Amino acid sequence: KAAAEAAKQQAATSNAAVANVDDLTLMAAIIYCEAGAEPYETQVAVGAVIMNRIRSVGYPNTLYGVIYQRGQFGPARTGKLARVISQGKATSSCYQAAQAALAGTDNTGGCLHFNDYNGTRNGLILGGMVFW
Repeated sequence: KAAAEAAKQQAATSNAAVANVDDLTLMAAIIYCEAGAEPYETQVAVGAVIMNRIRSVGYPNTLYGVIYQRGQFGPARTGKLARVISQGKATSSCYQAAQAALAGTDNTGGCLHFNDYNGTRNGLILGGMVFW
């Protein structure tokens, strides 16, 4: 029981830390989590999807809201995103992609979703990911 309470406290602390980072850091970190090993154009596309969601009526209208929307981004739910932020792991490429996406670059044509490409979904394929 004490271990469960400690884990709950740690999650609350790391979520509070994430809530206090600037948009560039948050965007770079989620790009790192989702597409850190992908080519730059794929990293930009992940950021573009997030920005497209912010502009869409079907999603929250803030970066934090989109990333932490229930059931959407696994790294936000598992704590990986918070660890990447606290450890400063996002690469310079992820920061550049985040800057481009935040500035309005959209190389997806308005896509609202992405996933690893496994050959079964139609859409825009960039690197090892598919966007639709």
